[in-house]
This record gives sequence, C-alpha cells and structure tokens, in this order.
Amino acid sequence: MGNSIDIARSPEDVFAYMTDPRLLDTWQDAEHVEQLTSGAVGVGTRFREVHRVMGRRRVEITEVVTFDPGRRFEIRVVEGPPVDGRWDFEPIVRGTRLTFAPTFRVARPLRPVLALVTALVFGRFHRRLKSALEIGASRVRPDAAQVPLDLVASDDPGAAI
Repeated sequence: MGNSIDIARSPEDVFAYMTDPRLLDTWQDAEHVEQLTSGAVGVGTRFREVHRVMGRRRVEITEVVTFDPGRRFEIRVVEGPPVDGRWDFEPIVRGTRLTFAPTFRVARPLRPVLALVTALVFGRFHRRLKSALEIGASRVRPDAAQVPLDLVASDDPGAAI
C-alpha cells in the first residue's frame, strides 16, 4: 500500500529537498536529525532522528538503502518503528509524482492497521513537503546555506499545511 502526491517541481528538486537532513523538520515531525556517518548523504548513510509523536519523543536510527537522485530514495529503520520507506520520483508534465511505498516488518495481522496509520501520517507529511516546495520556497533560512535558494522552505508556520 502506498500513496502518491503531485508536486509542481522537478524530480531533482523534490529529491534534493526531501533528502536534505537539515530540512526534515520542515515536512516531518522531526525535532532533531543528526548524521551518524561522515561524508555526503548516500547509500549507507545513517541518521539519528528525534520525532515528536502524539506528545512523546521517539528516537530512531535510519539508514539510506537506495539513493538515486531524482528517481528513488529508500530508507530502512534500524532502530525504531518497524516501517521502512521507499519514495519514487516520477516526472510528470507539471512536475513530479512522488509515490511513497512503506514496508512493514510486523506480523501479518497487524499490517492493515499499521498501513492505515502510516498512510495518514505520511499523507500529512507529503502535503507539508508539497507546500514547502511550491509555496514556501521564496524565503531563505540562514542555516540552509548549501541548499539552492529556490529549494528552501519558509519558516513561516502559516505556509505549511
């Protein structure tokens, strides 16, 4: 089970924004992201992510499994919720169709419930990502110096969904 959203930006722009750990908090519920491995983000890169979920802090370690700019990004949760994720970036006339496909590492009877919760949560995250890329790109965050200026999300809370 996966879900898709169309974003009026190129697959390369969406990929660059989405895979920049400094911008994760603009579209997910991340409070802190720390890269645990050195070098540029790519296959094998690990992150320690702190998320706020239903009022509680959750720490997870994720690892990049696939890093194909503008085409596919895949992570495996090494420590944390038993849900891995794959994002496919499809060029369309008006930008990119981003498709998220989770993989659940739980007993089969639990998968439908986890699939529903994941679809709801990531649906919201992807709407925020779309907003950040389509609407919020006009403002520059001072801590985002390495991100192309046209890819930086607004820090205005009213700009996100």
